[in-house]
Amino acid sequence: MSNNDDIKKELESAEAAAEDAVKDAAEDAADALSDTAAALKEYAEDEAASENEDKASKKKKRQRTSEEEKERALNSVKRRKKLKYGVLATAITVVVIAIVVVLNIICGLLDQRFNWNIDLTSSGLYEIDQKTIDYLHQLNSDVKITMLADESYFLENNMLKVAAETLNRFKSESNGHVSIEYVDANKNPEAISVYKQNFNGDFSTGDAVVSCGDLVRVIGFMNNPYAAESGNTLFRAEQSFDQTTYSSETHYKFVGEQALVSAIMGVTDLNPVTVAMIDMVNGSAIYDNRDAYCYQAIKEALNKNNYNVESVDIATSELTADYDIIMLCSPSNDLTEAQITKLTDYLNNDSKFGRKMIYFGSPFKSANTENLDEFLSVWGVKIGRSYASETNTGAAQVANIAIGTIGGVPAATANSAASLNAGFTASRLPIITPLCCPVERLYDQNSGRYTYPLLTSSDTCVLYPLDETAADFDADSAEKSSVDMAVLSEVTFTSGSETLKSQIAVFGSPWIMDIVVAGSSGSYDNANYFISLLNTATGKENVITIAEKSLDKAKMTITDSQAKTIRVVTLFAIPLLVAVVGIVVFLRRRNK
Repeated sequence: MSNNDDIKKELESAEAAAEDAVKDAAEDAADALSDTAAALKEYAEDEAASENEDKASKKKKRQRTSEEEKERALNSVKRRKKLKYGVLATAITVVVIAIVVVLNIICGLLDQRFNWNIDLTSSGLYEIDQKTIDYLHQLNSDVKITMLADESYFLENNMLKVAAETLNRFKSESNGHVSIEYVDANKNPEAISVYKQNFNGDFSTGDAVVSCGDLVRVIGFMNNPYAAESGNTLFRAEQSFDQTTYSSETHYKFVGEQALVSAIMGVTDLNPVTVAMIDMVNGSAIYDNRDAYCYQAIKEALNKNNYNVESVDIATSELTADYDIIMLCSPSNDLTEAQITKLTDYLNNDSKFGRKMIYFGSPFKSANTENLDEFLSVWGVKIGRSYASETNTGAAQVANIAIGTIGGVPAATANSAASLNAGFTASRLPIITPLCCPVERLYDQNSGRYTYPLLTSSDTCVLYPLDETAADFDADSAEKSSVDMAVLSEVTFTSGSETLKSQIAVFGSPWIMDIVVAGSSGSYDNANYFISLLNTATGKENVITIAEKSLDKAKMTITDSQAKTIRVVTLFAIPLLVAVVGIVVFLRRRNK
């Protein structure tokens, strides 16, 4: 929808509002004039009666007493005052109504242009993040958002209304670059046929189609809470089990703001960063089934932040220069020498380097991974066969993760000296590292390679073994120390004035991006940290992470004393106050 169409609609809406307001004003003015006419009629009748009395008095002048003359004069004054006040009241009514009509039209137009609404919800449900506002202010491409449903579909449902309000704020903050259109695809299928030329998927009721030129991104309406993959959606449904009632509960969250920002970035970015996600080997998942929840969250995070993610089978695919960064997803078994060579050749880049890789270890991997261990040792890194646990109860975190609740989870600190942490700004929220294996640095510097800690725990952690010695492990007597949870290793190549680096960021576990932890952006800083590191590694800018918003209704409980107070106030105090005010008004009017 063009800006001219928007202005036309606004003018038509304002014209309709003005007609209604003028109609109401005319009715009010007619009532006032009717009252004035009645007053005039009464005045005329009184004057006529007075003239008749005058005529009669001429005949019977001697019959009018002084009291009658005085009453006659007083009645005349009252009639004149009544007429004067009636005319004045009519004039004031007409002027005030005219002012109200004009102000109503002006405010209506300004509200449509700037969306002057006040969000009174405690969670800011209908507000958008300041980072979103800043991004929309600098947007210089025209983006159209087509909602595949009538507007009433969202406005008539209290839960869905947040989507419509968010869209209105996107439009008002974009300086005219974002337009919104609601289309019922069932009634008007040809309206979305233009998008099918650039999108091969299916459209469903409630989907959001974001387009800029020939580029199209589709945001689903709501995920299936029972499906493994949820994708990009406006709303997210999550299942949880209530231990007190032994029943499943569905919780709804609004994730549409993040999805909309990501889609707008996607259709306005002509050169997206491509990530090779090495998650397959000979057609099967490369990682343990328990790690699958983590990679679901990682894929969602990458998609939301406008990364082009390609699933790669390390056994059958080549790692080419088309990939800006590669990601090895916690191989549960060892790789072959040929597969290791693919990784090495990609990072060496014919001795020119300039390549990036992220490697995830896993607490569930096989103990025998000689080739992988040798590959990591060249880069000065070793992943231990244990996982870190925090012994300081004041610092330990109790975290809900996809496979259950786990205690003693360490909170890690990001090392500001590491280059990949340069873009990360720590918040008050912790970065937690559940089920994380220690990442040992074999050297600080060796043959032009350097290692730096990325994430480090406190010095009160112990390492629980993941082998046969676990049964005899005593946490109370175990050595406590600081543990590296993630390490950066890099090698530099200099050619003339140009310096290139190949880098590997090694994480002890993918559970730093567990689907529950990564989705709890209001509780943990994990997703923000991971995306920041990835942005710095790839040189990607304008990436925004927006917290999701819970749509669960807040429950309010009150005590018996509070209930009694509310009952007394509503049943007795307020009615008594209204009665007293009514009696006072009645007596004052009667005595006038």
